[in-house]
Amino acid sequence: MRKLVCKYCRNAEFYVLNVNETLCKCGVRLTKLSDYLSEDSPKWRGDQKRQAEVISKISLLKREIDKCLDERDQERFKKLTYELRACQLYLNDPKTRFKERLNHIGKLAADI
Repeated sequence: MRKLVCKYCRNAEFYVLNVNETLCKCGVRLTKLSDYLSEDSPKWRGDQKRQAEVISKISLLKREIDKCLDERDQERFKKLTYELRACQLYLNDPKTRFKERLNHIGKLAADI
């Protein structure tokens, strides 16, 4: 059986008020199953880790794009710009697979 935690404060201690109502230590009344999270869900940690990697990759791409602008390397600039767009799209919609987006944008870049 999984241990449930409060969605808002990540606390695992609850007080039972009624049959379908509990009170968290933070003061929130939890009545629906969506008010809870399973404790240390590996999927949640994996998503958070992937998003952190994408954010760091975005900052590195921006630095590289600035270097390309300084060196006036147009082809590399286009490639890095498309990769940057893919990373930004992933952050807006993390459910899609990052590699699929990157491949799709790479194909679009090859056509240009």
